[in-house]
Amino acid sequence: MARWRRRSGRGRRRRRWTGSGPRSRSVKNSQAARQRFAQQAETPAAPGLQPQGKLKPKERLLACLDAAGREAAADGAAEIGTQHLLAGLFEQGVAAAILEKLGMRADAVRAAARELFPGLGQPGEMPPPESAEARDAIYGAEVLARRGGCGYVGTEHLLGALALDPGSRARRVLISLGVSIPAIKKELECYISPRRQRRRRRGKATAGACSFCGKPGGAGLRLVAGPGVHICAECVGLCNQILAEDPASAAGEASPGT
Repeated sequence: MARWRRRSGRGRRRRRWTGSGPRSRSVKNSQAARQRFAQQAETPAAPGLQPQGKLKPKERLLACLDAAGREAAADGAAEIGTQHLLAGLFEQGVAAAILEKLGMRADAVRAAARELFPGLGQPGEMPPPESAEARDAIYGAEVLARRGGCGYVGTEHLLGALALDPGSRARRVLISLGVSIPAIKKELECYISPRRQRRRRRGKATAGACSFCGKPGGAGLRLVAGPGVHICAECVGLCNQILAEDPASAAGEASPGT
């Protein structure tokens, strides 16, 4: 009986050593739970501004959404609003180029937004949740992308959604800065309305129509033909005007030859 007890005691000690008992399993479970909690504490929460539709957002749009979250956190805002989306569009992409072409600057937009909609809290490190207006703007961007026949959602579509919403905070910021909403629509037309341009190029009239604006050639409109394309005199003049207003690009083009 004594031998059996010693062997049984060694067996119990062996089970404790190998970790096969219920006490060992509870210890492992608690350790795993602590590791999961530590990983969750170290990993910052993802911002809520994420397109939820079927179209894939471009990486530039995601970068702008992240920038909008940082703008809202810096303002101490309780929610990410459309004014933060507008400021975030200056991060990169087509929308930034359009806004800068129209004379907009990120610091001016940021100052106007803070004057119209001041934050009530202290600046934070993590972005706040998105507002219902911001979610509607992101959804509107996908609607514009689908309407234009695009297979992605870009910054240009978000700019269109912000500018076309008459009640959005972003549009109020644009109007306060004297930006022309029709001018934004004109700049965005080739991005959010490509189907109409494609319909203009169909049929026999495509050979005698401008490949840029779609106007048919004829009396009063001269066309210059190229390899598979045509351009009218009005578009040529517009291109010259754009190049003349951008001395940096002209200097960059002239530098390789010097």
